Amino acid sequence: MKSIKGWSDWYIHPFTLIYLIAAWLNDNLFAYLSALFIVCTHEFGHYYFAKKFNFEIEKVEIFPFGAFLSLNDYGTHHIIEELVIVMAGLSTHLGMFIVIKVFFDSEYLLAVNQLVFVFNLLPIYPLDGSKILLLVFSLFKDYYRAVKLQIKVSIFSLSVLIVLYNQMGYILVYFYLLYINYQYIKEFRYIIIRLYLKRMHDNQYHRLKINHDYRFYRPYENYYLIGGNGYSEKEVLQYLIKNLKSN
Repeated sequence: MKSIKGWSDWYIHPFTLIYLIAAWLNDNLFAYLSALFIVCTHEFGHYYFAKKFNFEIEKVEIFPFGAFLSLNDYGTHHIIEELVIVMAGLSTHLGMFIVIKVFFDSEYLLAVNQLVFVFNLLPIYPLDGSKILLLVFSLFKDYYRAVKLQIKVSIFSLSVLIVLYNQMGYILVYFYLLYINYQYIKEFRYIIIRLYLKRMHDNQYHRLKINHDYRFYRPYENYYLIGGNGYSEKEVLQYLIKNLKSN
């Protein structure tokens, strides 16, 4: 995988170069590069604010069909920061719509811009729609259950998408999304543990929530009254981490 000069955390997947050559040989290079530029601009919106909020950026991968920003600490920052990062990618499409309309007036570019925007709104992990859904679920559901519900919605939505649009041209995208969801299902407990560990040392929320069971609500300072005893958030998180590790 080749990094981009001056952008050491941006990488071009080898298959992308193969697609570029194929597009050039078929006289579709402009169309393909235009679509790739729109996708990369979307991802740069995420990337810019992730840098601004001091997220730990692993890499940005440019695939033949899109780009993906990997953050090692996503899920451990403030919900507002994560929402801004998600919305920043989506908001780039408004800017691109204006630029395309004023300078190019291309129906093709407008269609691609709209397609990328709508596709990213789908509630399929790791698309923006799925991340927004998790943030919404986190407002009123225990975080563990919120993530499990996010996964169920993602798998259901991906299944519907594959059934409705089962053309061969989409097979690479579907394989990628299936693989990413499979990895997420395998690793989501460790992702939750990572959040719990950070919360034990750095809680950015100050609204108090009294709980009468061992549920953890992310956007609150949780306090627990269980069986006539009081427990701090830190004490319960230690218990929850132990349970997650044993399952």
